[in-house]
Amino acid sequence: MAEEPIAGKKAEFLFSTDALSGYGLDLVFELVQEAGFDGIDLAVWKNFDSLNVNYVKKLSEKHNFPVKVIQTSDNLNDTEITRAIDLCYALGADTIAINAPTFFNMKAFNFITDNISHWRSEHKDIHFTIINPEDANLFALPIPTYHFSNMMEVIRKYLCYL
Repeated sequence: MAEEPIAGKKAEFLFSTDALSGYGLDLVFELVQEAGFDGIDLAVWKNFDSLNVNYVKKLSEKHNFPVKVIQTSDNLNDTEITRAIDLCYALGADTIAINAPTFFNMKAFNFITDNISHWRSEHKDIHFTIINPEDANLFALPIPTYHFSNMMEVIRKYLCYL
């Protein structure tokens, strides 16, 4: 038996700028709005334009189209997370989606695990998610390709959305 939808709530469909990384953000906003999406998932590392908070805010206002999620790279560092948090506040986005670092990228993995609880406590209006990577192993070795490949660890240990 299917569950009844929550009264007054509809599913939102977001478009990730990651899918059109070679396009300028102005064109992406225009195309995505015309296609009928509900908002944008802004991949900050994929497009030079996305690094400029004021420019992204102007585009969102110009197209009257919301940025709902800020997506970071799999090589997260202090500069990128600070920019993502600034973008959330400037644009009214409520979610930062972190791409899982590759297995051998201990620097990014440690940076995330050492700081995620601090970010959550300092920025209570922002939801932090970790993007569940595809389930893959390194060629012919039983070593996972990405960190955070265990969904339960992401949810229980790091108290993040998935």
